[in-house]
Amino acid sequence: MKKSIFIFFVILSSQLDLYSQIFDSSDLYFIEAKKDIAEQNFTKAANMSWRGLQISPDDLDLKTLLGKANMQLGRYDTARYVLKQVYYKRRKDTDVLGYLVNIEQTTKRYSDAICFVNELLEITPYSRAQWRRKIFIYKEMGNFEEAERALKRLYVIYPEDTQIQQDYNYIMLDDGVDAGKRKNYDDANQIYTTIIDNDPSNRLAYIGIIRNEMAKGNPQSALQYTNRSLSELPYDRELIEKKIGLLQELGRHEAAILYIKTEVPKDKFNDIHTTTLPFLMQESANFNEYNDPYAINKKLSELDGNSAALDYVINNALGKGYYIDAEYSLNKALKRNPNSKKYLVKQMQLYKATQNKEKYNNSVLTLHEKFPADTDITYAYSKLMYDRAKDYVLSKEYDIANVIFQDLVISSPDFQKESEQQIFGILLTQKRFDEATEQIDKLIGLEPDNPKFILRKSTLYQEMELFDDALDLTRSLEQNYPLNQRYPSLYVDQVEAYATYLMREQRYNAVLPVIEDGLTRENDNKRLLDMAINASSVIPNYQKGIEYSLSALSFYPNNKNFKLKLSNLYSKNNEFDRSVAILDTLKTVYIHDRKIKNSLAEVLFLKARNQEDEGLIEKALTNYDSALALNPLDKGSLIRAVNLHINKKTYDESLDFINKKLKDKPDNNFLKYKKGVVFELLKEFDSAHYYQKFREIDNPYERKEWNINLEYLKAEELKNEVAVNYFQATSDSIAFSTSLASINYRKIDEKNTYGVDVNYAARRSGVGAQGGLNYARILSKTFYADVGFLVGSKFFPKFKIYGNAYKGLRNGYEAQVGLSLARLQNDQNYYTLILGGSRSWQDITLNARISIMNTKETFYQKNSLGDFTLDSNGNKIPVSIDNFFYTNFMIQSRIIVNSRKDYFSIIISGGSAPFDQQLQYQENTFLNFSNVMVGAGYKYNMTSKTSILVNGTWINFKSNQVIRKSVIEELIFTNQYNLSVSLITRF
Repeated sequence: MKKSIFIFFVILSSQLDLYSQIFDSSDLYFIEAKKDIAEQNFTKAANMSWRGLQISPDDLDLKTLLGKANMQLGRYDTARYVLKQVYYKRRKDTDVLGYLVNIEQTTKRYSDAICFVNELLEITPYSRAQWRRKIFIYKEMGNFEEAERALKRLYVIYPEDTQIQQDYNYIMLDDGVDAGKRKNYDDANQIYTTIIDNDPSNRLAYIGIIRNEMAKGNPQSALQYTNRSLSELPYDRELIEKKIGLLQELGRHEAAILYIKTEVPKDKFNDIHTTTLPFLMQESANFNEYNDPYAINKKLSELDGNSAALDYVINNALGKGYYIDAEYSLNKALKRNPNSKKYLVKQMQLYKATQNKEKYNNSVLTLHEKFPADTDITYAYSKLMYDRAKDYVLSKEYDIANVIFQDLVISSPDFQKESEQQIFGILLTQKRFDEATEQIDKLIGLEPDNPKFILRKSTLYQEMELFDDALDLTRSLEQNYPLNQRYPSLYVDQVEAYATYLMREQRYNAVLPVIEDGLTRENDNKRLLDMAINASSVIPNYQKGIEYSLSALSFYPNNKNFKLKLSNLYSKNNEFDRSVAILDTLKTVYIHDRKIKNSLAEVLFLKARNQEDEGLIEKALTNYDSALALNPLDKGSLIRAVNLHINKKTYDESLDFINKKLKDKPDNNFLKYKKGVVFELLKEFDSAHYYQKFREIDNPYERKEWNINLEYLKAEELKNEVAVNYFQATSDSIAFSTSLASINYRKIDEKNTYGVDVNYAARRSGVGAQGGLNYARILSKTFYADVGFLVGSKFFPKFKIYGNAYKGLRNGYEAQVGLSLARLQNDQNYYTLILGGSRSWQDITLNARISIMNTKETFYQKNSLGDFTLDSNGNKIPVSIDNFFYTNFMIQSRIIVNSRKDYFSIIISGGSAPFDQQLQYQENTFLNFSNVMVGAGYKYNMTSKTSILVNGTWINFKSNQVIRKSVIEELIFTNQYNLSVSLITRF
């Protein structure tokens, strides 16, 4: 019990330690997560990365660590989701691409894995590791044809790579087996010989060539290859048994017996010693040993030291493989004559035959020192030094190897060409391209007609990224050796490398002619077709890309990648129906493929956006909904659909649409925010304030500005408003200046607004006052109206009654109609009809209004003195009653300039009756003048509750009266300047 409690507390403390680290900076989380990754504490690393992303959600480095940690923990779906976010932002991040390859290969999503490996190869086209990985993935897929094809290409590019040689040899073995089955033994042997040259220890190649020689009836040749194979694989049972059988077939029983006794270990092959050896000895007993010349000379050399007999024994022992006899006899001969060149050379040959490398090398060095002019010894010495230099190359000691090869070039004509080739290989490996160019030219000078050297020069040019020169050389090889398929294959590989280089350099227009050249040799080349499609898409030449895609699909009709690319190109070319048709077909085959569903959602989004631009609102909304159904995470479709509803439909419809979406996504803050926007348009400010608080803003400055906007929105909920106004009018044409002051009060209910207005005017002729009540009501979410009654004295009408109705329409439009009746102090009545409309955008409102005014005016009779004529009751005698119409047209724009909703306004009007936005009574002034007015204003919100409004206007009146100057009559023009200041507060 105590031990269990102790373990419990240890685990608890470790977990607390894991989750107790809290930092203020995402950088600290990144450092901690990176450390945990290094320590292979992937659970903690995932936790630290996730916490860091809560602070910096767009930090790609943190997302990379989070994806890697989840990958190590086996959470492949999560890792894929996170790493793809990084991949879409950093397409050339090789680490992220590597992780994605691991994930897709592990989860057996091989097509995606191949795509990511191809992208890695575009970045690092000569990466052996990525090429090999691509080959392994193809093998896991069971696509051995593509795997073999890729491997053969890789071997052409890197013929010196050991591992690639091994893989290549494996494929060549199959080709050799096929040739043997067809009884093309010479062709098969040529393939096996190539494999052995590349890999001297390849057992299957030896067995294949031995089998073919036996089938041709050449047991002696088969024995030679068996001996060669055993020098590399001395303990291979099958090869040992083949040698014994061949010696027996050739009647060389003694050689077989000696071979078993001296070279076949008894502990490993006891059955050969206990069964095969006695059988061979019985076979050999049938011969008379005294009739054997070798046995006779052996005895003679022992009896009297006969040198001729000793030489016979040495030569025959070496020839027949009796190495123990040979060594014994040579030692005897060298005791007699230790400096004998003949016996020292024989001893060297013995060491070579018995594969005693150390003694052989020492023997060669000793002989070369004693007999430097001997041709055979010099050759052996040069071969030894050549092999040593190659070993230095394998151990990457290039400088030492280069010195030896340079010496061999001068001292040994037999190894000049091989040494020159090795020097070229060293220079190429060290990327000393200028020297490598000189070296390959030297080799070509040695053998101008050797295609191998031309090929290496072409490969060098490719390494130097001189692709045009490389292709010219390979093209010449194609023309000179039309039956050799290696050169067209290399040409296509070089085209792939050239195209990859041009794509990496973003030279998209230049890449297409290069690709076309490669496709003339291999029109079904998947990689070239893929790059051609990509380049056409970027240029952009979508029609060309479509043609390439269709060509690719003619060769690979079921290739998902090409179908996706064709769909994408159709979409970019605005052929949305074709794009959708392809993706619909893919969706039925790959039912659970999220990438296809997302691609279809993207195309539907683009189609809807195009329909939106064409004014096909309903179709656009249908496609936005379809896109959302396919990809619930498609924010673009959701945003466009919501905005389209708000801008093009009634607010009720917009609200219903958002509410339906909120049922499916109750935690979606964007939908809540947009719901608040609709409520603001509906002037339901309490709901607008509540929902607009859900708007997500990452930028701290923008968040601060938005909070200010929310304060102003909250102020709209206040129920009382008071406005104090002051108006001043002056003129530069007439000596007058007049002022007006007013105070207005509004009581705002949910749907009703009650108001009281008091106006006061003062002029030289006296003062006047006006007071009145008004009432406004919201009748529906898109319809409201107001009415009012005013009573005044002196300069104001005796009374005025007015009413207006407003109707909200789609797309931000609003219509207005209004009527008013005003009776002046002289009992003259004025009837006014107002027709108007407005349009609102996000920060701009444009309003237009026409006023049509009608009055009836009575004219009275006058006498010759200009006085009115009176009847018997003292009343003026009317002459006529005329009907007059006056019009005025006004355009006004308001532009919101910041988050406080300060706005700048511009107003223009003209007509036969002046317009003034300040007070109702102004519409009835100067009726018999035509006029033009321009003005501007600014409203500054000092706080969310209090604002100040300043307006200035200039009115130019054109009188219908004239003044006479000499003999010329001119119309009278009057300029009036108005300035008003209003202080407005809510509480």
